[in-house]
Amino acid sequence: MQQVNSSPARRLNFVAKTDADVVVGTGANTLILEMDVSQLARLALEILNVGANAFDSFVVEMKVNPDGNYIPILAVAADYTTPAGIVVDASGDLTALGAGATGWLILDALAFYKLKVTASAAVGATSARLFAGGA
Repeated sequence: MQQVNSSPARRLNFVAKTDADVVVGTGANTLILEMDVSQLARLALEILNVGANAFDSFVVEMKVNPDGNYIPILAVAADYTTPAGIVVDASGDLTALGAGATGWLILDALAFYKLKVTASAAVGATSARLFAGGA
């Protein structure tokens, strides 16, 4: 009898990141990252506020097809602090991520085509860095 070893199915791994720190101003939201998620079932984001001021807004928008519009999916504190729907888990309220703090977010992305993340700062400009990975 010959023994057969099987290995787990290969996963499509995907990673993305901002090329440099993004300056996040006050008032209107600033684009931090936009990426294709059409081949991903689950997506993890690591958000670093590397500046001197807290966020006062953190919004995740999704497109369902290339010709569609972005739809705000997550925008208020409760979206992050009470995970439900496509939110698997989050580190806390990303809309108020403090200066020097790191947050994270895990999403089910299977039904979406593209993702866009924007933020604004509370009292003065700050800087953000974002890393993403999924399979």
